[in-house]
Amino acid sequence: MTIARNILSYILLICCIIICAATIFAAYSGLINPQNFPIAPLMCMTFPYWVIATITMMIICFIIKKRYALIPIITLICCIDPILNYCPINITSVFPKSNNNSFSLLSYNAYNFIAHDNIYPNDSTNATLSYIIKTDADIVCLQECEYLSPLPRWHVYRPQVDSLKKQYPHRIIGVDNGQSIFSKFPVKKISSDGYYSHFEVEFPSHKLDIIDVHLRSIRLSKEDKQQYNDAINELIHDNEKENLRSWKSIASKIVKAAKLRAKQATKLRKYIKSIKNENIIVCGDFNDVPNCYAINKISDDDFDDVYAECGLGPMATYHGDNIYFRIDHILYDGDFEATSFKRGNISCSDHYPLFATFKWDND
Repeated sequence: MTIARNILSYILLICCIIICAATIFAAYSGLINPQNFPIAPLMCMTFPYWVIATITMMIICFIIKKRYALIPIITLICCIDPILNYCPINITSVFPKSNNNSFSLLSYNAYNFIAHDNIYPNDSTNATLSYIIKTDADIVCLQECEYLSPLPRWHVYRPQVDSLKKQYPHRIIGVDNGQSIFSKFPVKKISSDGYYSHFEVEFPSHKLDIIDVHLRSIRLSKEDKQQYNDAINELIHDNEKENLRSWKSIASKIVKAAKLRAKQATKLRKYIKSIKNENIIVCGDFNDVPNCYAINKISDDDFDDVYAECGLGPMATYHGDNIYFRIDHILYDGDFEATSFKRGNISCSDHYPLFATFKWDND
């Protein structure tokens, strides 16, 4: 009996060490260039699951072998910053009234105002446009917005278009891959490079540079997404070899896209360093999760993440085909600070919109 207990104890210890080591690696895998280590982006994407596994292991250790619980406890402490990036704990947010010392920003992959679920209201409105108008942000940064003109096929009608144009007299539409900006303040395009567009907004007493990004997507086909959902379900219920082929196909596309985003992020970071103005926001569809290499490369310890500073709990910004990840982000740096954040729950696009408010620092 004693020998059996010792064997089980060693098995528990080995499992604990493996899971905790994998958790730490996943937590900081976003510091590794995926071009050099392809498994890094896969570990980064699965980081929340490793955290759950570590917590589970901690509970098991407390029940079976209390001293082993120290290993997952230390692991969680070592990973506290990446954990809080995924699941921040900010109880209160301040939504300041619009004035010269504050401004609001909406970032949204608008899916070209098409209803992702192909369900349209019976009235003459477009739900995405209605949301933008109602939100009334000072600045609206859109991805996948190729146009702003009536298109009845997608329920985009003249009254809403005119209303939006009146609300936002300063607009730049459909740059490269559909990056667009609507602003209540004067705005001009500085440059663009396919996956990002650089705009400059002129406030009464400040200038703000905005980089609207749409980094390389994984480009999963409908079949890939269905395979993903099927693989998740089958993983729970059985262990067929067919699952392995599905996972390999999806994993190869994840790695390929991560490598391309790494190149884009490196180039964008170099460009950001050339910007003279210190007040910069980088927002949009990053197509990657918190703690990933692309975000780490772009931020380079200079930028803060609005959600990490103002959000509460885990959150998904992509919901298409029952696949849920937080791949839309708002980063900022300069003489201002984020005061609040909220995610819109409108589901017309396959992304949710992000709304943030900022306050200029007092001079």
